[in-house]
Amino acid sequence: MVNKLTILKLGGSAITKKSKPLTFNSNSVHKISKVIKKFNEPLIIVHGAGSFGHYYAKRYRISDKPTTSTKHVVKIRDSMQLLNQKIVKIFHENQVNTFSFSPTSMYINKKIPNDWKKILQKSISFDLIPITFGDVLLGNNGFYIHSGDLIVHDLCKLLNPKRVIFASNIDGIYQNPDDVSSLIPIINNNKNNLKFSKLNYDVTGGIKTKINQSLKIANLGIDVQITNGLNSKTLLKALRGEHVGTIFVGDKM
Repeated sequence: MVNKLTILKLGGSAITKKSKPLTFNSNSVHKISKVIKKFNEPLIIVHGAGSFGHYYAKRYRISDKPTTSTKHVVKIRDSMQLLNQKIVKIFHENQVNTFSFSPTSMYINKKIPNDWKKILQKSISFDLIPITFGDVLLGNNGFYIHSGDLIVHDLCKLLNPKRVIFASNIDGIYQNPDDVSSLIPIINNNKNNLKFSKLNYDVTGGIKTKINQSLKIANLGIDVQITNGLNSKTLLKALRGEHVGTIFVGDKM
């Protein structure tokens, strides 16, 4: 089962309107759920924070350092739980049976224990789709943000999936983000002198973090694809293993 597994990361730009605080993109999530309904292989979903968790993390300036402010932590956690509930509700309306796991239950000392491998596999064996999300976790020096992209990498080390898909609001990685003709179809083991852009509410590094995490996952021998989650046809092709967007080729050696 595991070697057929796909991990799908739904970026905040695909499920929220990142330029507007606390704005959910219900139309997009409905379309994504209908695509996933057509996909009949084992799947785990991780979603980002978008204009929910990112908004509060940016507002309280705790994106890159631990905090002991429980007031701020509660705001971020409440927003992420609300976003997760909105996504799961729409998925269930479209007969996509997801089973939500909070990162706070999955992590111990910044790692996912091996016991979670059996838990996730068992969930999938019952035709459920495990879903989790970027969140704030408790560490030795206070609460810290653990992004969805980092969770994807941690799950890859635990489960060794067949492929990973990062679905956002762009078609792939561009040599120059201002030039749509500069899409890079394949990336091996370097960053191709890429330029980076970042939105106001993106506190986890934006596309730069996705590229860095994609390279790390590819180093595990797993192919990573970055594609447009707002395009239903493209997303379904990516799930089925067709080459759309940008692929980071897994190092199989």
